[in-house]
Amino acid sequence: MNQFFMANAILSVFSRNYIEMRRDLPIRPSEMELLDVITQKPGPHTPLRLSEQLGVSKSMITAHLTSLMKKGYVTREQWTEDKRVFHILPTGKALALAVRVKMDMDRQMEQLVEGMGQEDFELLMRLTQKANRVLSANRKRAAEQSGPPQPMEDGGVE
Repeated sequence: MNQFFMANAILSVFSRNYIEMRRDLPIRPSEMELLDVITQKPGPHTPLRLSEQLGVSKSMITAHLTSLMKKGYVTREQWTEDKRVFHILPTGKALALAVRVKMDMDRQMEQLVEGMGQEDFELLMRLTQKANRVLSANRKRAAEQSGPPQPMEDGGVE
């Protein structure tokens, strides 16, 4: 069996286990990631700033914020200095969820440390960070190389 097949299998199981830790959330994991930023990092938070912090499109942030507003996790407040700008604020419901999720995730990480040992856990974190940097750089390079769609002779785009 080739090494990449086994690596994919191992990482798939790890990913499923990690996702399973967040299965009982009342919101999608991607919305929770956004809520983590809003509740843990000092504001002011704007859709543009949030998209930059998370490395996703502003339209994706807007869709998540709309969903979170409907569910009562965030509100938006018009900025007094520029009426076109809205700041995103967490509600009490969001803060309570963030505390619960942090406690659950900390407990899961503690279980990993207990099972793996501190040294192996730290190695896992370093290697995961390195892999994320490599994959992010490759994704960014591929996006830059592809550029905008080019017009074709028949008037369509490739």
